[in-house]
Amino acid sequence: MSNQLQIIDVQSEVVSGVSSEAKAFAAEQLGPMPGQWNGYEHLDESTSQELYGKVGYIHGLSAEAGRQIITIGQTLLEIKELVPHGQFMDCVKAEFGWGREWANQLMQIAERFSNVNSSGHLPSSAKVLALLAASDADDATVQQAADESWTVKQTRQRLGTERQRERSIVQEAISVLKLSEEARHLAAKAEHISTRQLMDELGTEELPKGREHITAAFTFCKNGVGWWKLPIQQPVAVAADPKPINSGTVEILPMATAAQLLGKKSNTFRTRMSPGSIAKHGFPTGLGWQAEPHPARGMCIVRSIG
Repeated sequence: MSNQLQIIDVQSEVVSGVSSEAKAFAAEQLGPMPGQWNGYEHLDESTSQELYGKVGYIHGLSAEAGRQIITIGQTLLEIKELVPHGQFMDCVKAEFGWGREWANQLMQIAERFSNVNSSGHLPSSAKVLALLAASDADDATVQQAADESWTVKQTRQRLGTERQRERSIVQEAISVLKLSEEARHLAAKAEHISTRQLMDELGTEELPKGREHITAAFTFCKNGVGWWKLPIQQPVAVAADPKPINSGTVEILPMATAAQLLGKKSNTFRTRMSPGSIAKHGFPTGLGWQAEPHPARGMCIVRSIG
């Protein structure tokens, strides 16, 4: 068996005396190797070995292609230092027929990837390498491009998506920087709550309407299927004090019972008992009774004003 076939066969599962660790090490050092196709086992031994050799040869050429492209770019950089100033492109075009753009891409590839130790970790396509170098792609992206054999189209799409994501993040950051210190401080304290939680905050069983609701301590702003709860305290102008009444005509009742006593619908009554509504309309009244908030959740103070 030739040296070429001996190297290639270390990845084969049928090789005796070769541990899986050794195979993994060989694959890591030598780059892509044959054996991924599941049809070898259906061929006779002679044909299988010959096919392994040819597939391995192509893998070797592909892996070495990236290194050769880098070498060309490095040599172009050396030529650029040798020829008189202003004559570099005349020399390149006359000798190789290359335009300025392609020559610059080759040199850029050399500058970006000259320190990569293993050519097996580089894409074989010069165009793909040029795109990766131009975008200053990190090593992980270069490795992924090599492992997945990105085409030029795929590379443009992947890098374009990443650049778009980065631009979006930058724009968001700029928008935040434009905010006042007070606004940034408020945003940091914001809490996202559900509509059910907002209804509890407002003390109502009716679905909130509109995109903004205000209580004495918070402002609630609609956001998608939920709400932002912002700790903005509002000056609540409480209605005038209730009329003086004799003791014994004050009761502490559940909201639903108090609503019946005042002749109100339960949901409407709960809305009227919110701080914002009281600030605007005063305490709810009806049938000779006046209702006021009570510290206990779901309860209220009812006074006789008849």
